[in-house]
Amino acid sequence: MSSWLALIDPDHVTRTPLGVRGHNLRLTPRGEPRALLLGAEERQLIATWLGSRASRVRWTTLLAATGNPVLAEDLLRRLLEAGWCEVELHAEAGLRQAQLEPFWVSWRDMYGLRSLSGLTDPRERAETVALWRGWQPVNAQLAGLADSLGNRLPSATLERRLKLAQALDAWLSAGLWGTERQFSQYAFGRSKAFNGGDRDWLAAHGIELEACGVSPHTPHVFLSGPLTLYAGAEPLLAASLLGQGVALAPEALLAVTALQGSVRGVRVVENLSVFEVLTRAAQPFLTVWVPGYPHRRWRAAVGHLLARLRLPLQVACDLDPDGIAIARQVGAVAEQAGCAWQPWKMEAEALTLANGAQPLSDEDAHRLARLERHGLPAMLAGLADALEERQLKVEQEGLFLERLAEA
Repeated sequence: MSSWLALIDPDHVTRTPLGVRGHNLRLTPRGEPRALLLGAEERQLIATWLGSRASRVRWTTLLAATGNPVLAEDLLRRLLEAGWCEVELHAEAGLRQAQLEPFWVSWRDMYGLRSLSGLTDPRERAETVALWRGWQPVNAQLAGLADSLGNRLPSATLERRLKLAQALDAWLSAGLWGTERQFSQYAFGRSKAFNGGDRDWLAAHGIELEACGVSPHTPHVFLSGPLTLYAGAEPLLAASLLGQGVALAPEALLAVTALQGSVRGVRVVENLSVFEVLTRAAQPFLTVWVPGYPHRRWRAAVGHLLARLRLPLQVACDLDPDGIAIARQVGAVAEQAGCAWQPWKMEAEALTLANGAQPLSDEDAHRLARLERHGLPAMLAGLADALEERQLKVEQEGLFLERLAEA
């Protein structure tokens, strides 16, 4: 086995010395897990190795599960190079690095690897299905996930989704907020395990990650305007800097006790490019970017500023069902802060004026129906009726940027 390390392709694996003296070594794949052609014996061995559901296991334990060590060593090498595991090698006391031996194996995506093995255990699937049916989310917005059990899904997929749903439930209950990579680390133990398929599955059940405090990037509040922010007697941010547009942590905005300057109102826009163009236009407004469905920390910070400004608020979002829902949520923040608000460039006629209209998808139609069932304020109901009648939607850029001069 001492020659095992020499067989590892350095183009696919990174070597990191471990320990004070660097005598041990961690082998980490350079890429994400990828498909691997496996023989029947290899698939069976993987199923055996993953049977304990432990994400980190001693190599001696894995080796003891087979009477064919040559097959096991070669399979471990192939799984490592294909991105499915990390391997930690330890040197025996007094021996040189050339005699490093595998000691720990850490699985990077157990669910994906089970699926790759193509082996299903009816008992395992029944157990996972029972866990699904017994799961009751603490947070009501996840109820749709609890009801999404698919009869034809393999157990590996069911288990991954249950783990993801439970992690999101715990994330929400703890009031956490962070990037997708932080959430991935929280849910799966790896910063890049959360993927597009997970995102699509959550979206298909009406879960808005931004509203759950999971953002693609560092979650700050973007704002601009000719205002100086104060925290007590100390200036927190000068108007000359805020006028250029800044991103601040919500906690920093919650420390603001006064805003000094001359503005006519507040504008909240859904699209970051619209925010940037409005910032360059340097009009006498405080402009804020809302990154989709606003998380409670965003709502708290922006509501705090609105309560101190007491100025009317305009909300401009995409002309689609999500845009209507987001505008309504931002409007609720304004109302709680004691500010009047109204949609901006979200009237029904805007559908005709805009370029780049797209047909409503089935999901759009379902969301629109849900919005109308729960009732809409008159200033958004007209747009909802127009969307339904024309079966069209428009992203904010298509309308807003081209007609900025009319603002």
